[in-house]
Amino acid sequence: MNIYLAEKPERRIALVSKQYALIIKAVVPEYSQNNGFKPSCAIELVRKEALSNQGFSRLTSNEISGFIGLIEIDKLIFVGTISGSAKVAAPIPGETVRKISSVEFFCLNDPTWDYFDIDSNGYPILPDRDSNDIQPTLPRHPCFEIRKLLSNGSFFYSSDFDLTSILQNRGVGAHSLSTDNFEQEYMWNSFMMGEIITYKDRLDSEAKQVLDDEGFLTTVIRGFAETFVTHVKNVKVAMTVISKQSWKRAGTRFNARGVDDEANVANFVETEYIMYCSNYCYAFVEIRGSIPVFWEQDTSLINPKVQITRSMEATQPIFDKHFEKLIKRYGPVHVVNLLSTKSSEIELSRRYYDQIRKSTKLKLNSDIFYTAFDFHKETAQEGFSAVSRVVPLILDSLLVSGYFAYDCKAKKIISEQHGIFRTNCLDCLDRTNLVQQVISFAAFKTFLEDFHFIDKNDFVDDTDFALKHNALWADHGDMVSQIYTGTNALKSSFSRKGKMSFAGALSDATKSVSRMYINNFMDKGKQQNIDMLLGRLPNQQAVQLHDPVNEYVTSQLELRSDSYTSRSTINVLLGTYNVNGATRKVDLSKWLFPIGDKFKPDIVVLGLQEVIELTAGSILNADYSKGSFWENMVSDCLNQYDDKYLLLRVEQMSSLIILFFVRSDKTRHITRVEGSTKKTGFGGMAGNKGAVAIRFEYDSTSFCFINTHLSAGVMNVEDRKGDYESIQNGILFSRSRSIPQHDNIFWLGDTNYRINLTNEQVRKELTVKDDGYIDRLLSHDQLTLEMKAGNIFKGFREPSLKFRRTYKYDNGTDNYDSSEKARTPSWTDRILYKGTNLQPLAYSDAPLLLSDHRPVFAAYRAGVITIDEPMRVELTKKLYSDYKISHPNETSSLNAQLINLGLDDSELMGRNKPATVPSDVSLLDMNPKAETSQPLSVSNSGISSPTSSLSRSNSQISAPLQPKRATSNIIPSSGSNNVSRVPSTSSLKPALRPPPPPAYIKPPLPSRALPTSQQAAAPNAIAPESGPAVSTPVEPPKQTSPPPGFTSSILTPKNSSVSPTPVTSKVPQNKPQVVDSPSSSSPSDTVETKSQTKLETPSATVTPHVNKSMSSWEPLTPK
Repeated sequence: MNIYLAEKPERRIALVSKQYALIIKAVVPEYSQNNGFKPSCAIELVRKEALSNQGFSRLTSNEISGFIGLIEIDKLIFVGTISGSAKVAAPIPGETVRKISSVEFFCLNDPTWDYFDIDSNGYPILPDRDSNDIQPTLPRHPCFEIRKLLSNGSFFYSSDFDLTSILQNRGVGAHSLSTDNFEQEYMWNSFMMGEIITYKDRLDSEAKQVLDDEGFLTTVIRGFAETFVTHVKNVKVAMTVISKQSWKRAGTRFNARGVDDEANVANFVETEYIMYCSNYCYAFVEIRGSIPVFWEQDTSLINPKVQITRSMEATQPIFDKHFEKLIKRYGPVHVVNLLSTKSSEIELSRRYYDQIRKSTKLKLNSDIFYTAFDFHKETAQEGFSAVSRVVPLILDSLLVSGYFAYDCKAKKIISEQHGIFRTNCLDCLDRTNLVQQVISFAAFKTFLEDFHFIDKNDFVDDTDFALKHNALWADHGDMVSQIYTGTNALKSSFSRKGKMSFAGALSDATKSVSRMYINNFMDKGKQQNIDMLLGRLPNQQAVQLHDPVNEYVTSQLELRSDSYTSRSTINVLLGTYNVNGATRKVDLSKWLFPIGDKFKPDIVVLGLQEVIELTAGSILNADYSKGSFWENMVSDCLNQYDDKYLLLRVEQMSSLIILFFVRSDKTRHITRVEGSTKKTGFGGMAGNKGAVAIRFEYDSTSFCFINTHLSAGVMNVEDRKGDYESIQNGILFSRSRSIPQHDNIFWLGDTNYRINLTNEQVRKELTVKDDGYIDRLLSHDQLTLEMKAGNIFKGFREPSLKFRRTYKYDNGTDNYDSSEKARTPSWTDRILYKGTNLQPLAYSDAPLLLSDHRPVFAAYRAGVITIDEPMRVELTKKLYSDYKISHPNETSSLNAQLINLGLDDSELMGRNKPATVPSDVSLLDMNPKAETSQPLSVSNSGISSPTSSLSRSNSQISAPLQPKRATSNIIPSSGSNNVSRVPSTSSLKPALRPPPPPAYIKPPLPSRALPTSQQAAAPNAIAPESGPAVSTPVEPPKQTSPPPGFTSSILTPKNSSVSPTPVTSKVPQNKPQVVDSPSSSSPSDTVETKSQTKLETPSATVTPHVNKSMSSWEPLTPK
């Protein structure tokens, strides 16, 4: 395949294969002109001869091995191609795997980088000129980082079979490249290819087959592939390992841990070991993956502690979903847990087993089996050779699940694998790889014994095939470790040689130090590159394929969004409290349930400051048990009534902690829960000041909460502004998502902003309490002044502030500071918000005398949006159907307009002819020197991989290109030697045959459905148009006067910034959980209710707090 460029009459890039050309050009669709930039391009598939005399010239001298998709960066659209590769594996005859060594990206709408080669730093290589000439400066290529990532040796593709599937599912000899049945989880270019595959699905069968046959759609995996040739006694065999890492929760070591809300785990890798000989083919699959609970580690620590961030009850549905997916795909799952029973791993290991044991959907010892094998303990005395002790523990499951075996002569399946081993340690790297290697060899020996390759009593550990097996797994472990940590695997010396030398131990120590450096200083940049490749960066858009139907459907979907979108409201309770290191257990009901059962929040977010004392010793040696104390006390208070609240997230940094609770019946709406921290104390080195933040999505609406503790001191206003800016810029979540990129944002915490009056002036106002004294004090409030000046919190608002100063009190009393410092009473503890669909209901303090601060709470009604995806898909199908019915002339020729194939019936019949693999041709009989276009790949063990005897025809390479645009390179016509590969049209494997009788009689296997890729596809029926799901309205509660501190009307902000965000209510008001005020009430009525109560005095004879009126209500009876 080659790539060509034409600039007249418009800029176009053509990918030219043996017989066809795929022409791509950038377009600006009409619907994007008013809605901002939306990357879009048009494609056309024509015969190769149609490009003659069209002004196309060759864009690069390198031959293109594959087209990997389209990507947009900085409003530039690029075509991604594979420009260099080497054959590394051939699992069976007719199947080859190639490692990507280089990729190129060509811009559709900018000629800056045309005809230039790009150097290792991403800059165009300029031609040699006289030293006196002025060298022009060209910008770095925007795709440099992705280019570097894809060329690092961890990406693979195949031109003859579906590399994302395992051999048992795709079948032996069914060499189909169709993207219809691929496993999207392992297709790393799915974001770049997504729109093209979607477009292909709408084409007719002959157009689809051309795209598959000509190699225009290339599937790229990330992982490992390698083949070794050896002998089992006198039988020549090829042994292959193919490993595929899932991209669903892809990331570097400390940036991706545990499970996400879609039940995807970090470092999930499917590994298949394949043996092929002239008589039989064998395959055995294992998987690895992070423990499927919500847990993290802090990369900044030498020995980072495991932090579990979600409660068991809240984790259980996600945990069950993860294993249900595995059981559906592989059959029964046998968990092999290698975590230590000591140190920081014990808590995670216990949680893992508890989640299995307490699951109501997973049946222990039926659907799921569990084996705990403390790797460090078992190998402490005898070394790594003691790993073999795991085999007796899993032998029964190994014999029951079996393996895949195929008779190459009779062309029939002998047995299948019905079950999977899921192995894990903490990182799922070094320990996991060694144990997977042992299990793989045990299964392989079972196969060899069953089919009489070896005798049961034969000692085979020192044979060549055993050593090659170990070398394959050692190379595999190094590659997976490189992907996840940036270094080779530890213990690889033992994996290769069966023993651990001093040099190997020294090498492991060096790798450990390197990992620490890479985790702290390089992984964030690598993570951003991964997110860019996968389309996860904020505001990153997929390149749309422009066609009239798609444009019509897109515009209609926007117009009819109400038919698949529903709006509702949720109740949110926020709280902030500087606890001053207190650890005394108290009743928090006055803070969390300020009006009893009159307001039951759906979501509770609490920010605590100074959970540990702010001393040098406590800051350096943070005691995180204090955080657990507050977690338990808050949980006990929230769950004292009938409603169950689950802790979904805890984020702690030294003395700061933020807690996120959700009512149990609302957890199904919560996804993508994340946390982040930012230190600002002592120049950003200490966590005594700074912020902890969480973010999540409620259906399709995003929320972000930031708990902050800013610099202290009356005069340090600029320092507090600096802290705010550092937090605003420094808090980042996955996919580089920042604070402003959320629908609703809340800042809460101890802001430390004071009142610009003397202590005497403030206390005099508090004593006299003339009319308007609170407004007079607020006019000197530093936070109010800074927001009005637009210096901080731009666009944020604060509800009407009518409660007492929250700082500083004598501990345990209602008296303001009577110490020698006599600090000025101030509103240091605040809650601010930003969002167009937030309605404040209450904003007050609570009478808890535990600290020198008073806790503050705020209640909101938040509008949320829910998108019914199945209904949206059905509407999309119906819109396509309606368009075709109303535009018969246009749609009947749509394929002809965009895809000019020129196929006749005879040629189409020829394309349907299936490929066959002669039974007398073996991979082992192929000449390894037949392919001369690529050198033999050499593995780390120094053993070359076998190559296929099928050689590729090489096009003549033209002379090196000059930077100036060439016009003389005309497209050559296709020759007779260009014979296209014809895939098999059938992917169904033969029926299951009974295996030969093994030494162990297997119990009956559970029934297991065939993979989706092998089931007959039923035509998609167009569902009739239907409206959104409408819930039955609930009769609103009887309207009564709102309790003190609450109102159904919005509270009037008194101190918003100069650029406030207008607050409008766009959500229904008939939700049953909120007590609405009568129609005659107003915000002023509520304010009057508060202001009529006697306000505070700076003495011990302070009048009762406004919330004391709650005592007149009948409280709920605790359980």
